[in-house]
Amino acid sequence: MDKLNTNIEYAPVKVPADKKLFVTVMILVIIGFMAVFSASLPMCMSKHINPLYYIIQHLFWAILGGFGLVLFSFFDYRKLKKITFKFAIFVIVLLLLVKFTPLGVTINGARRWMNLGLFQFQPSEFTKLAIIMLLAHFFSLDKKNMFRQIQKFALTFCVMIFIVLKQPNLSMTLILLGISFFMYICSGKTLKPVVAGLCILVCLVGMIKFNIIDLSNFIEPFQMSRIMNWNNSGSDLQGEGYQVFHSKIAISSGGIFGQGYGASKEKLGWLPECHTDFIFSVIAEEMGFYGCLIIIMLFLHLFYRGTHIASKSPTLYGRLLAFGITISVTMQAFFNISVATSFLPATGITLPFISYGGSSLFVTMCMMGILLNISKTQLRRVVSST
Repeated sequence: MDKLNTNIEYAPVKVPADKKLFVTVMILVIIGFMAVFSASLPMCMSKHINPLYYIIQHLFWAILGGFGLVLFSFFDYRKLKKITFKFAIFVIVLLLLVKFTPLGVTINGARRWMNLGLFQFQPSEFTKLAIIMLLAHFFSLDKKNMFRQIQKFALTFCVMIFIVLKQPNLSMTLILLGISFFMYICSGKTLKPVVAGLCILVCLVGMIKFNIIDLSNFIEPFQMSRIMNWNNSGSDLQGEGYQVFHSKIAISSGGIFGQGYGASKEKLGWLPECHTDFIFSVIAEEMGFYGCLIIIMLFLHLFYRGTHIASKSPTLYGRLLAFGITISVTMQAFFNISVATSFLPATGITLPFISYGGSSLFVTMCMMGILLNISKTQLRRVVSST
């Protein structure tokens, strides 16, 4: 009896959207509602405003983000290529309006917000998606077209990075550069530029460490003081080190099981920005080690599902887009948690899905919609017999 010849091939197959990713996102959003309500309630009472003020604002942006998630989950991600530069130019215009017009609002020394009367938002949040789309488009080009368009892509990329840096928004700049670094590696290009860049970075860090280069000439004074306080922990507990000091008190007070939902003491006027940048500290105090572990595991699961979706995408553009979105969300979560635990210097970065911050929530949920759409088409093994 003759044996059948079998050929194993891979072909794109339509599948349902990744339900595990969707459930993970919804759990994080629900945790966000609970955390924002608990953290913001004492602040509302101290300001004599509606106790539900912040949770209503959060709900508004969550609904908008929900519409964005549903819309982009049905919008063919490949069509995003056509609007890459239009969206990038739109984001650059928003950044310029913030920087050079009365629409821009300065808070805590940084001009990052745009005031449209009924609400405020941060255009810099949109740069994450713009950079991801830009790099996914560029790295998916063939060598010939890549060489022809490198100036166009490089100019757009550098303009966005420069404007964000000058807001000043160093933390967002680092996230954008981190996204770019990992997307470059994921694209499969030669690692020579990466190795050269890392060598230059190590040299710069060494020169800063030994005072050959004065870092204060390149960053704002308040940013420099945060770095110095982080480097000399506890040196300025009533100044730049105040937030991190009380953040560590909150985390340590939570212990293993926490003080109970709503029972945080540090949110009662001791911990500034407890509903935004330091919401993880409030969660740690109220829900303890296990509560923090659940949140970390959810973000790790999101990273796993995102990289799985990226690996199964039939196109290089889809793989890069999925990986860029995944690394953007998980890197931001890592930064926020690292700041709350004093692993990194204090920065103004929100915890995705959880912190109060409309722009961040809206953009992140839209990106999750794109990721869900990418998950609908996967490479599957197809066995054919001859």
